[in-house]
Amino acid sequence: MNKWINRTPDEINHSIDNLLSEWNISDEHNKKVYTKISGLQLRKIRIVKGWTQTRVSKKLKVSFQQIQKYERGQNSMSSIVEKTLAEIFDVEKDYFIRPILDRNLQFLFNKRGDNGHSITNENLAR
Repeated sequence: MNKWINRTPDEINHSIDNLLSEWNISDEHNKKVYTKISGLQLRKIRIVKGWTQTRVSKKLKVSFQQIQKYERGQNSMSSIVEKTLAEIFDVEKDYFIRPILDRNLQFLFNKRGDNGHSITNENLAR
C-alpha cells in the first residue's frame, strides 16, 4: 500500500470501496480483502480518535510494527485483538468488518459434508 494514501478517513473509505468491488474473485482473495478492510478500519478509527500507532501498540502490548502490519493488511487480527481494540476505541467488535457486513458480502464455498451432500451458504442458513 502506498504510504502516501489512506491518510484521511475519506481516503480510507475510498480504498475500502475499491477492495469491496474485488469481493468473490476467489476464496483466497476474499481472505486478503477481509484482512485489508479490517486493517483499514483500524487505521481509520485510530486517525479519527487521534491516536498514534505507538499508543495503540502499548495498549495491546505489541510492537508498533505489528499495528502497521494490521493496518496494511499484512497480518490479520485475531478475535481477541479485535475485541480489545473495540473496547479501546469504544466501538462494536464488528466495526472492523462493518463495510463487508453492510454490503452483505459472504464467503462462498461448496464443500462435501460428512454425509456426501454439498454444504453451501444457503444450506447453512437452514
